[in-house]
Amino acid sequence: MDIILKSLASAAITAIILVIAQFSGPKLAGAIGGIPIVFAVSYVLITMENKGLSREFLIGGIYGALAAIFFSAVLIWLNMQFVKSHWLNFAIAYIACFMFALALVHFSSK
Repeated sequence: MDIILKSLASAAITAIILVIAQFSGPKLAGAIGGIPIVFAVSYVLITMENKGLSREFLIGGIYGALAAIFFSAVLIWLNMQFVKSHWLNFAIAYIACFMFALALVHFSSK
């Protein structure tokens, strides 16, 4: 039940960012969403009960930030190369981002 409440809190923050995008524009929403609000809320909720997870969670957040930068770079490059297939480019970049994050965790684990 605890994970459901934490997920709902993260979802509420995401919904707020989407509402900002609707009324203030995507640039402001992207800037606010780029500040890892969902990550920060999740971190607080997780570490309230288990301080031992905080280091691993923060490292995972750094890996996620690196993967997000990788996603953006790959998506920009793909959209420059293949202008007419933006949805396919998104899917490819998303899969590449996921694989990059998995590789970071795999190669840095003990």
